[in-house]
Amino acid sequence: MHSLEGKQAVILGGTSGIGLAVAQNFISTGANTLITGRRSEGEQIAEKIGAEYRRCDITHEEDVRLALSAIEETMGKIDILVINAGIAADEESIEVLDSKTMDAMIDVNLKGTFYALKYGPAVLKDGASIIFTGSVAGSGITHAGSAVYAASKAGGAYLARASAIENAPRGIRVNCVCPALIADTGMMVADDGNETAAFLSQLNAFGRMGSQDEIVGIYNFLAGDASTFITGQEIRVDGGMTAGLGLPLFSALTRE
Repeated sequence: MHSLEGKQAVILGGTSGIGLAVAQNFISTGANTLITGRRSEGEQIAEKIGAEYRRCDITHEEDVRLALSAIEETMGKIDILVINAGIAADEESIEVLDSKTMDAMIDVNLKGTFYALKYGPAVLKDGASIIFTGSVAGSGITHAGSAVYAASKAGGAYLARASAIENAPRGIRVNCVCPALIADTGMMVADDGNETAAFLSQLNAFGRMGSQDEIVGIYNFLAGDASTFITGQEIRVDGGMTAGLGLPLFSALTRE
């Protein structure tokens, strides 16, 4: 892992799943790290891993603006901003998805990303790194029952692309990490061990879900000084899912 010694890192949506794993990695490699979230136990989670905490509801524009401003006052200018807050739902199909569920995903995954990219650069140092957690579902592949989730993540990725161009004069780079199914995140499937997870695991070349240990490294790389000429990119951590049809899928389809 690359050293992040002396860097100031903020993770929006860092109290669980990938965001929490990234926070732990950043702390272990030297970064002074603050996580945000909406969970009532967020402060206890942060204390347990050695991070600072601030409550922030990414769906409320003023909350994001005030949170980032307050964070700058206490931490100074930031080196790393991770936009990780996201939600998914079992959509079934476009025809049956209720508007309330659609609005919730758009509010978090798309509008929340917009607010973070709107107010984030002002609190960043020149040469800083912004990392958006997208999804393979919104970058190269999707499937029935994930239309709004995929659209919201794809929209966030395009916001990040535009932000990368707009912030390049300051040396600020903006990239997306696009995971496939990662264990212990609660995303896309309710239970990592259920039939849906088992089926979806067959869609990548390895025939299994990824682990959080297998994804934090790309955040570490993008956060550090080894990636200063990489910006506007969507980096898929998907076990080869978007490369093409893998042998595990053929085996599953031909199994009697």
